[in-house]
Amino acid sequence: MSAEMPEQRPQQERQSERRPLMVRVQYRRTIVRLAAQILDLSCHGLRLAGMERLRVGECVWITLPGLPPRQAKVVWTDRFEAGCAFIEPLHEAVFDAIVAGHMH
Repeated sequence: MSAEMPEQRPQQERQSERRPLMVRVQYRRTIVRLAAQILDLSCHGLRLAGMERLRVGECVWITLPGLPPRQAKVVWTDRFEAGCAFIEPLHEAVFDAIVAGHMH
């Protein structure tokens, strides 16, 4: 029995502030739409937890609250969590509105 090793998380400095956030979203892989949970969010990316394992390098379309689907690339994985980088960063005002609307 072989244990699957998680992809290494990048140890580099973040491009923008990352904030904890617990919000349910949908994301799309190819033609399949799936539910997931955002665990944290920044202008440049997010940490996503879902029921399926994503692969490093895979592109997904994530539907954030009140926004059209946004393309992101998976940069690391750890079992059912994945770090995704947005192809086009969120504007700071959009990021602030998402965080303000979902922080408890």
